[in-house]
Amino acid sequence: MKFSLRRARMTGALTAILALTALAGTAPAQAHDALASTSPADGQTITTNPGKVSITLNNAPETGVPGSNTIKVIAPDGHTASSGDISVDGATLSIAADIDHPGKHTVQWRAVSADGHPIEGSFAFTYAAEGETHSEAAAPATSAAAVPATTAAETPAPETQASAPASSQTPDNTGWFIGIGAVLLILVAVGAYLIGRRAKTGTDSTN
Repeated sequence: MKFSLRRARMTGALTAILALTALAGTAPAQAHDALASTSPADGQTITTNPGKVSITLNNAPETGVPGSNTIKVIAPDGHTASSGDISVDGATLSIAADIDHPGKHTVQWRAVSADGHPIEGSFAFTYAAEGETHSEAAAPATSAAAVPATTAAETPAPETQASAPASSQTPDNTGWFIGIGAVLLILVAVGAYLIGRRAKTGTDSTN
């Protein structure tokens, strides 16, 4: 009986160690790659056609699966302004884009991080042709008494916003599942310990 009690305690201790190890691995499992910057930047107004749109991750993406990394640029009128295949240079992914429609462009992207988990998001920028931006300022002024002076708010100006992370990234819930499994392991360990104590109590009472 003493041998069975000792075995039950050893089993409970090993189970508890495994549970703690699983809990310790929960945090790293959630630390997937993330978006570091975009070009153009999120919310930026550009005045020339850049010819391409790029995103940069904090680590180089996985490129082993064709079509796993995508960038789609949608013009203000709804047509797709991007074309061709994704090019990867280290942690930067780029796609050719013909930006020639004035207005807000939306970029939807998806990439597979180095640990194999997909991440995705979107951002937007505005295109205003340089000639259109300065057309109002170049127009001759009329009578100041009859027409108010053009305010700075009427003339769109490029923003000097730094590169910012995409506004939406799909969270990964892998860590939650690992945490739930760890809790179940702890419950098993506690149950084994209680069974061992009950067996010992029964032995002592019998003696």
